[in-house]
Amino acid sequence: MTRFLHMDDLLGSTAASALSPDRQDTVTLRRVAELKKELRKLVNLITDEDECRIGLFDQISNTLTSLKDIQFKKRTGSGNDGILSPSPSQRLNSIAVPEHFLCPISSQLMKDPVIVATGETYDRAFIEAWLHAGNRACPKTKQVLPHLILTPNYLVRSMIEQWCESRGLEAPMRAAAGNGSAEESARPNSAITLEEQKYLGILLDKIVQEKESREAARELRALTKTKPSHRAYLGQDNTRATPLLVSLLQSSDSETQEHAVTALLNLSIHDANKTAIAAQGAIPCIVQVLRNGGTMEARGNAAAALFSLSAVDENKAKIGASDAIPALVNLLSDGNPMAKKDSASALFNLCIHRENRIPCVRAGMIPVLLKLVSNNSEGLVDESLSLLAMVVAHHEAAEAMGNEGAVPCLMGIIKDGSQHPRNKENAVVILQAICSNDRSHLKAMRGDRYGYINALIDLSETGTSRAKRKASAILDRMMKQEHMSTI
Repeated sequence: MTRFLHMDDLLGSTAASALSPDRQDTVTLRRVAELKKELRKLVNLITDEDECRIGLFDQISNTLTSLKDIQFKKRTGSGNDGILSPSPSQRLNSIAVPEHFLCPISSQLMKDPVIVATGETYDRAFIEAWLHAGNRACPKTKQVLPHLILTPNYLVRSMIEQWCESRGLEAPMRAAAGNGSAEESARPNSAITLEEQKYLGILLDKIVQEKESREAARELRALTKTKPSHRAYLGQDNTRATPLLVSLLQSSDSETQEHAVTALLNLSIHDANKTAIAAQGAIPCIVQVLRNGGTMEARGNAAAALFSLSAVDENKAKIGASDAIPALVNLLSDGNPMAKKDSASALFNLCIHRENRIPCVRAGMIPVLLKLVSNNSEGLVDESLSLLAMVVAHHEAAEAMGNEGAVPCLMGIIKDGSQHPRNKENAVVILQAICSNDRSHLKAMRGDRYGYINALIDLSETGTSRAKRKASAILDRMMKQEHMSTI
């Protein structure tokens, strides 16, 4: 479901004041019509949902307030336009935000999305407040949480950033992970004491000692996980931390290797470290752990490290030019659930760089993603469809999807009433690209043995605005093809 928020104050007061009185009246009438139209949509949402969100009532209240303000200004003569300059938050509130970008607790755009043990995603600040209040159940599923570990949802965060960027909005991300890379970047190195610097120096000296290296790496992993100031300090060239940790990635001891790659992942959270870590030759060694790591956790954390490093555009190209993509696809296929999520996150971020998309296709990513879409139990349907939708614009990707039997798989998503509207949207976007690339798929769908046409008609009437357009386009092509076959 898409969240419809109030349309307050989209035009600046300066522009409005330059309008003639007649023009101002026209703008005001149009504004009132827009608000009434949105109010009807919100009322319909509440009517149609069994358990509607509290946020919907707030949105209705805001819309009614906007209507009241306009009427008040008209009666008092305080202004004919009813238009104010928007703040950044008002601009965000005026846009339809995808439901899966909203925290289920706050109904707000997530700043720092994290995954709890049930697999649900929440904004860190709100789920932490929920847990600190003594709650031990997942707010959405009501299931008891077997542990309270919060795992950054890199994929959702990246999707939110891309979504905000495409609309000229500043992404609300508090952090790249954990305590926040943006906050850490502004934190002076003086935040770490001389005693702490000496202790870290001792740990780094122990890394080169075979008998001490495992424990030293374990301690560095723990410190860089919990202390932002340590991440900032150890990322500096003069500490030697990065090359020393990279050297441990080739260790024959699986625990030492796992601690080292996880410490590098933690260091990469600090924005200023991302370029430096790549520049010091870490990427090929991280890829080796991704491919042949001694533990699944080491391989998954290697994938997460590549995702974190790929936040820098230059690093996206470097990682794509390495052997990382085939290794990520293999982990996406064979890893445990968390490793698969890390791989999907890394591949999504790499595919933002267009030159990486076809290498992903040629590495066998398409059949792996389609299998994940078909297998709901993996919990990666959203991520898989998003990745497929990102690469399908290239004809080679569309052809590969068609050859792998994507059409029945995608139609299964479209027909499934329990699927999120965004998933249905991505499915029909992919389907339309496949059919445009090879019209023989349209002919196969026209047989309608599985109710495809009715499902597309339904989506063209009830889906998101984009899904409606794509479904209608497919139906139009099918009708034209039918017409041509009868001539």
